[in-house]
Amino acid sequence: MNSTLKSMLIAAAAITSVSAYAQDKATLDLLVSKGLISSEDRAKTLEKGFQNSVDAQKSVSLKEDTTKNFTLGAYFQTFYENFAYSQSAGGVSSSNYRTQSGFIIRRLYLTLNAQLGEGFSSDISYDLSGQFPSTAYNLDRAILTKATDWGTIDAGWKKVTWGIEEVPVSSMFKDGSSSSNLYGIERSNADRYWQESENGSGSNGSSSGRRLGLGFHHLGLFYNSNKTSNGFEYGAAVTDGASSYIMAPTKGNNNLNYYLNALYNYSTDSDHKVSAGVNFGDASYYNTTTTALQVSAARMKGYNPFVMAKIGNLTLQAQYMSTKVNGSADATLNTAAYSGDHTPTGQTYIASYYFTPNWEGVLRFDKLNTDGRGVQIGDVVRDFGVTADTTTGSAGISGSTFNTVDSYYLGVNYYFSLMAGSKEYAGKNAKIMVGLQQSKFKDVLGTSPVPGNSATVRELRVCAQLAW
Repeated sequence: MNSTLKSMLIAAAAITSVSAYAQDKATLDLLVSKGLISSEDRAKTLEKGFQNSVDAQKSVSLKEDTTKNFTLGAYFQTFYENFAYSQSAGGVSSSNYRTQSGFIIRRLYLTLNAQLGEGFSSDISYDLSGQFPSTAYNLDRAILTKATDWGTIDAGWKKVTWGIEEVPVSSMFKDGSSSSNLYGIERSNADRYWQESENGSGSNGSSSGRRLGLGFHHLGLFYNSNKTSNGFEYGAAVTDGASSYIMAPTKGNNNLNYYLNALYNYSTDSDHKVSAGVNFGDASYYNTTTTALQVSAARMKGYNPFVMAKIGNLTLQAQYMSTKVNGSADATLNTAAYSGDHTPTGQTYIASYYFTPNWEGVLRFDKLNTDGRGVQIGDVVRDFGVTADTTTGSAGISGSTFNTVDSYYLGVNYYFSLMAGSKEYAGKNAKIMVGLQQSKFKDVLGTSPVPGNSATVRELRVCAQLAW
């Protein structure tokens, strides 16, 4: 009888365990004192009640036992952007063009990193903002990494080493592997000409475009030497020619791209350091508007020398980019005057100065000469659309193809102070950026150059960012 009563009481306690945990511990204590249940039965009942209660601690477990460490992160950017347009065409200057403005979610990145030990790791970064027209561009990074005594090998999808604004050129300077660390709100026009995906019409099966895509995301194998504060760093990559991780080889004649990079680091301390080097790329030109077909006879070969220096609160960066596009003819112009090879060149100069740990000022100048290949305003000024005169409705030359563009950027960044352990930290985790840029597009391309025609775009951008 005692055993039966004991079992019934335990069952009843289990059924009402949530209530027992919250309110009726005394009842269980009484049952223990009367010898009807044991202390062990009491503890098991309370534990079960707690696990079923709203107060129970929740946990996330790793699927694979071999995973040593897992990191979840994200960063979010919201923009306000405003574009004012004016032009000088046929000797007539006009600024009566509609202003374009609005708020956007510029980036919404989710990042995952797993460490498996023995030098194996994985890194995934995906942009949830929907800013890109193709899923092939929303995935920012997906790589498998093996670290060794002589460097690291990455296999997968990421940006190749080209340009200084958004790639990890030198381990001694601001981490450029993430767009959360840009000095300016957007990269320079010259940098975007090489770093953004290829574009342009594909009607004549030739190079058919304007932007090069040489420094864009590619799928392949990447090697980087170990980091050093004094000495050489170098790397190499072999990738698909097409800038897509979803393209099957059967869809096109997918030639390979080859990249090399080398630099020399020198530093005396964290406030006095310099890096100088060069990036090289030999790649196919793909027209992404014609589904996965390689552009015939179009091959790019380019050099990108650069120098970076930090003296106290002042950081300086400079780069030159030159790429020859062989066997090309621009379908956007499609005239004999512009067919053949083109060698676009670009320059970017950046100066950053911290007035305080929270306030940073930024100056930037960049220059792009397309050598007759052409650039439209929307190719490099993100979100700019062809505009119209407020009185006549005419778009003027706002949608034209230009040969050159010069740009000036002035910005200020404020980094909010947050606590990192026992130390105060001001960095990318919470910041506000305000930037003004003026870009002048010159020399309209067509049946013949029109040097007197030019267009000016003035941009105001404000960026708010949180990274965690």
